Amino acid sequence: MLDSPCVEHLFIITGTTRGIGRALADRVLALDRSFVVGFSRADAFFEGNRQDVRIDLNAIETIGSAFDAIGLDSERTGGLKQTVLINNAGVLAPIAPIVDCDPEELAGNIRVNLTAPMVLAHHFYRFSKSFPGKKWIVNITSGASRSPYFGWSAYGAAKAGLDMATRAMALEFSRIDPAFRVCAVAPGTVDTDMQAQIRKCTPEQFERVDKFIDLKANNALFTPEQTARDLIRLILEGGLENGRRYDLREMTGQLPAETPAIATGKNAARYRGA
Repeated sequence: MLDSPCVEHLFIITGTTRGIGRALADRVLALDRSFVVGFSRADAFFEGNRQDVRIDLNAIETIGSAFDAIGLDSERTGGLKQTVLINNAGVLAPIAPIVDCDPEELAGNIRVNLTAPMVLAHHFYRFSKSFPGKKWIVNITSGASRSPYFGWSAYGAAKAGLDMATRAMALEFSRIDPAFRVCAVAPGTVDTDMQAQIRKCTPEQFERVDKFIDLKANNALFTPEQTARDLIRLILEGGLENGRRYDLREMTGQLPAETPAIATGKNAARYRGA
């Protein structure tokens, strides 16, 4: 159990069994007075300042009951400064031209990458609206939301939809409850199981596979731990704005902006060189 029952930072993170999601959970656990809820396919448990709730995000009808299973009472949430939902879980498959894709896999991709984050946002509002402090929904997006990739029709379409859903939800919350804010963050190329999946593709499935093989060979991938460190810091320090879409590597000065900067002015300068 926590030394104090009071929690100041509550993070609900999807996809915490590996990769970025696991690193995000570990990063939050290192904070004082924090509590992490992981939504994943891992076995459920509750110990100290962490709870895992078992859920399959393909089954969107179970998302509401997953929030109901969170075991924090009013004594522990009365001092909250921030409650954050990070929609991190995602699937890449099917990787193939649309004519070769399995229809059920296509539908499943959209469910996990787009429908589930929107349903999670719906239930997150119900779950946290009575809590004190700020509430954030951070949607993990991708460069594929802006550039079409041969073989990634479902993934790119879902992430593009998530970008628009982010903008629309931010507009809605600004009128319904300004305590809630929504943004999207593209983490860049991170060394995860998804990257390993990409490198196993044939050029017929994904014609840019050589680029991703080279990134790994040249040690040019960011680590999940580095990504988690940068994203959690930006959230806690107030470096994000409602309705914005960010490239995390531009925000932290690790890549030059190839397109007009998403984060400009004081925010870009604040995190340059991190």
